[in-house]
Amino acid sequence: MFSSCKKKDEKDPYADVKGSYFSIRQFALDEWKTFRGEPFTIIKTTKEVKGDAKKVKDMSSAKTDSIYTNSDTLNWGSIFEVFFATDISDRKYLGKYTFSQFDDNMEGTRNFYYRANDDDLFTQKLLITIDITNNKVKGLYVETFKKTIWTEIKQNLYYAPMRTVQIQTDEKPSIGSRKYSVLQYYFQWSGH
Repeated sequence: MFSSCKKKDEKDPYADVKGSYFSIRQFALDEWKTFRGEPFTIIKTTKEVKGDAKKVKDMSSAKTDSIYTNSDTLNWGSIFEVFFATDISDRKYLGKYTFSQFDDNMEGTRNFYYRANDDDLFTQKLLITIDITNNKVKGLYVETFKKTIWTEIKQNLYYAPMRTVQIQTDEKPSIGSRKYSVLQYYFQWSGH
């Protein structure tokens, strides 16, 4: 008899709301299903610099490594993991982001922008750019922030479908040198 009683403050304010915010996880899985098995070469570039803020902002001193790899041997799990962590599609995030939409007629795009209402949320910004003519995603841009007593980490993530994946990480530890890194995957399709 008492099991169905809920306190008033425990009620889900979005119980009657259908849907959720954009799912990066679902988008990535759809991309995986669409392009799995397609042969393409990938140039993986890593840049890293350590030091004070002035040195970190000057990437000319960054250690750079580049390798050629392919779609069959790339560790997709580590890339997906970074992007999946930014997903805001769970209903617990409803109301925690301010949403806006705007068109860029010069670029022929429609943009969907989510901005966190709280500085403690991991995903701070999410920008989805859609091609107006075919409604396909042209790009995803995400900014994250995580602070602990030991470190402060900011990330900028970018994905242009089947062209570029970029993960920028700015790590400021409480003790020690600041580290800035850029990991980029550039897709090269045969005939493209």
